[in-house]
Amino acid sequence: MFTSRLSLVRWLWTHNPFYFISALLMLYAVRAGYGEQNIGTINCWLMMGVLAGYTLVLSAIGVLIVRYGKVWEDARSILLLLLLLFLAVSVSADDLFVKMESSSGGAALLGFGFLFSVAVMLLTLRGAGIRLGAAYLVPFVLFLALFYVMPWWCSPELNPRHEPKKVDWMLFLIPQAAALLCLTLLPAVRLGRAYTANNGTPWPWPWFPWTAFGMIVTAMALRSYALTLTFSPTGMIWVSPDSRFGIVLDTIWRPYFLVPFALANLVLILEAGLVSGNARLVRRALLAVPGVMLMAWPWYQTGVMLDFLTRLTVTVASPVWLAVWLMVLFYGWALLRRAAGAEIGLLGSSLLFSVIGPQTIGLSTLAVVNPLPLLGVSVIFAVMGLRRRSSAITMTAALLMTLSVWFLLPSTPLAAYRMTVCYHALFAAVLLLGLFHRDALAQLLRHAGAILLPLTAFVALAAPAAVEVPLLWRLLYIAGLVGAAYVCAHISRSRSFWTGFGGTSFLLGYGLTTVIYREAASHV
Repeated sequence: MFTSRLSLVRWLWTHNPFYFISALLMLYAVRAGYGEQNIGTINCWLMMGVLAGYTLVLSAIGVLIVRYGKVWEDARSILLLLLLLFLAVSVSADDLFVKMESSSGGAALLGFGFLFSVAVMLLTLRGAGIRLGAAYLVPFVLFLALFYVMPWWCSPELNPRHEPKKVDWMLFLIPQAAALLCLTLLPAVRLGRAYTANNGTPWPWPWFPWTAFGMIVTAMALRSYALTLTFSPTGMIWVSPDSRFGIVLDTIWRPYFLVPFALANLVLILEAGLVSGNARLVRRALLAVPGVMLMAWPWYQTGVMLDFLTRLTVTVASPVWLAVWLMVLFYGWALLRRAAGAEIGLLGSSLLFSVIGPQTIGLSTLAVVNPLPLLGVSVIFAVMGLRRRSSAITMTAALLMTLSVWFLLPSTPLAAYRMTVCYHALFAAVLLLGLFHRDALAQLLRHAGAILLPLTAFVALAAPAAVEVPLLWRLLYIAGLVGAAYVCAHISRSRSFWTGFGGTSFLLGYGLTTVIYREAASHV
């Protein structure tokens, strides 16, 4: 783990940090030149021209040092800086371009920024002799388009809407659109290392070109939050107006906005592990999926956030319930791709539907336990256990099935016998699994079944709750237990079952003796 982190640092590190310093100075100069002016008085075309001129110079330097100096460390830094500048221009559109006097002028400026970014990147790659396949290039262009479309999409000035609250829905849908764009990288992932083998650079896969997409993914997550600060209604920033402590930043944004985006990235990681045969990467992707529940759960609710959460829950469903569905889809996809352990994740996530409903937004709104998902998952586990001859999986199925029966019986005429029915269901499962399996757990179950046989007979004979049942019926029940103990002992040839048979037979004899004694005493 430490070695991989060190290699990442080495990959990003440049022997000449002045390109990065110059970019910071350039951005600072733009900030100093335009930061004190009112937004309406800023000449956005002139500011765009300044940034475009600097970007062209930086691009030309990158091409020249590759063609004539073969200084790939510097070229790497320049390419990442170009990408950073493209994203920075789109971010500046929030407060500048979208508030120009002419809405058509703002849209034209955004369109120019996108086309300029694509053209410069393509010319830089071509000039430096770097070959980037269409499987990577098309998603890259689509991501750039999304970054420039976002301000237009959310701005009331550039894209007027009759209802201001529609902007909140647009802000929520942007990360979902980014999630779909992530999935356009699936063909590139499946093509694997060989697709970038002759890329014209000394950079190995996956660092090239996945470092650039890593920057885009990080920027998109931050961009989603920044857009809500600009375009969405916000509440208080500080807990106390007289203090600079206790920052709140009350917006509609919460981590559940990014749940589909996070899962889309995990799909890419899963596919990368499957294609490369990296079982550890596949396992980590599968284990990371339940973490989205932490993102989906609305832990800290403020006024503005709660208002949008309520609208989302009423109009669509709660983010928690939607996250469970996405988890089921993820594990279902992983199962189709034959990822080891995906079936456990699929069944485990399906179980969440027992307590999570479309209106669940907290512990107080958890749904009444629904036994049907428990029953369905238990059947699937039973089939898996029988096919794999695994007593552990089959016993899990028995536990889940018994739990589903426990929650199902109160609505039936057998509600008064819920404890008895569930106990005997588990009792039968312990006996059968111990009888027909030969693994370590089955041996433990045989010992447990041998103990439960006489113990159950004793309860039937002496428990106060059993007194209401006639003694003759109880003796017939114990006789059935004796027969079951004999069959188990004869088939398994287990000493434990023979011991259980002996104990149960003794209790049956004791009960019969009691009946005979009472009958004799009644005739005296």
